[in-house]
Amino acid sequence: MEPLLKMKLTDIYSKIISEEPYNDMDVFFENYESFEEIPLVSRYSRLKLLKDELSGSGASNFLTGLAVFLLNTLRLLEVSRSERVFFAVSFTDFEGLEEQGILIPNIFIYPKPASVGFLEKVRENDGGLESREMQEVKSHFSNCGVETAFDFYESRFHDAVCAEEIVRVFAVPRTC
Repeated sequence: MEPLLKMKLTDIYSKIISEEPYNDMDVFFENYESFEEIPLVSRYSRLKLLKDELSGSGASNFLTGLAVFLLNTLRLLEVSRSERVFFAVSFTDFEGLEEQGILIPNIFIYPKPASVGFLEKVRENDGGLESREMQEVKSHFSNCGVETAFDFYESRFHDAVCAEEIVRVFAVPRTC
């Protein structure tokens, strides 16, 4: 029999969330000129609590569930504040997944008037193929029971400055 998890939400708050910019939810409603991505965990050292309590895959599932919770909260705040912001969950740190064994989601923010063109471009450029990165992201949404509530898109381009391929997977709520 496996030991019961003793993870407490207050521990997660004090060791992870309280140290992150989104501890103040106003960070999601700043006047961003273009898009912004705020990672749920900005320092690998803050993953220790999750790594100690859950496997890497379990920690990735937990963070995906937390991202969905935040996304739902942001959508409620958007309505109550009469704000116009496009929110999604994005994943960019696939190297971190290889190094840490945990996939860290970001909350993707884009001003709503401009987001229509952005979303059309992402849909148009999505190759429709299920890459390894896309499969990884979808598996965590599936494990959280929310895969069918999202559309998934991939953006892939070569950055000449750093000579690397940049991969970004978006999980966009189907209600957008």
